[in-house]
Amino acid sequence: MTATTTAPETARSRSSSRNTGLAAVLCAVVGLSIGSTMVKKTGSPGPVVAIWRLSIGAVLWQVVLAVRKQRLTMAALKLTILPGVLFGINLMFFFTGVTRTRIANAEFIGTLTPLFVLPFAAYRLKERIRREILLFGAVALAGVSLIVLLGSKGGTHSWSGDALCLGAVSMWTCYLLVTKRIRPRIDTISFMSGMTLFAAITVAPFAVASGNVTDVSRTGWILIVVMAVTSGVVSHGLLAWSQQSVPVSTMSLLQLGQPGLSTFWAWLILDESVKPPQIIGMAVVLFAVGNIARIATRPVRSATSATGP
Repeated sequence: MTATTTAPETARSRSSSRNTGLAAVLCAVVGLSIGSTMVKKTGSPGPVVAIWRLSIGAVLWQVVLAVRKQRLTMAALKLTILPGVLFGINLMFFFTGVTRTRIANAEFIGTLTPLFVLPFAAYRLKERIRREILLFGAVALAGVSLIVLLGSKGGTHSWSGDALCLGAVSMWTCYLLVTKRIRPRIDTISFMSGMTLFAAITVAPFAVASGNVTDVSRTGWILIVVMAVTSGVVSHGLLAWSQQSVPVSTMSLLQLGQPGLSTFWAWLILDESVKPPQIIGMAVVLFAVGNIARIATRPVRSATSATGP
């Protein structure tokens, strides 16, 4: 009798946790979408922006840790070394790539993440990916294609920048998959504190090698601090927290909303033009991402029913 009465409560609790996690991912997507525009606006080399963004973020997470009267244990440090290295390389590649190529190009390359994540999530993490979610993921990709391929062709472009953005995608994919495996063994604040610390250590030599690390304008410093708070603490903190309840495959598909939002920020802040096809593409992407989120809130069928005809 006890199991019968508690089962609905458990189901409701899981559903509430999943929905809260989805909301956290969507909020994180909005916060991360402005990152590429702010990086380009600083006018500083990618590794320099990355080291300061990571260093400030690492200090902020240490403050959060201290306020909560926690400390990084040796076990937590060991768990966060690999994610930190992967995240640091990802950030350095992306920040450098976005300064060399068009933001539309960088964001479109970023939408390739699900193509890497989904097969690994299904095979290695045993995640069940619903057909409807895959369908709307394809619709979102089509919308992103409209934003990039039929939009403005202005701005600086280089194949090296595109290659760096592709490298960032591979590092981000590895980061998501590794993080998903270790998150049950470490709390969010300890994870973010250790991860950002090792990410900063990873990027530091490259930032020093790129030239004067302190060669940042006043506007650049302001943007880097804003990025450290909005992306480094809030957005990535929300993503790390949500991994406990949201499948990594769903998370990667929801992030398809970033390119449309990034194009909007580039238009607003960098005066990059927006053409009618891009507006249509944004609407298609938002429609698809909204449906992915809606479908993801539905409870997953049991294994027994899932294997039926």
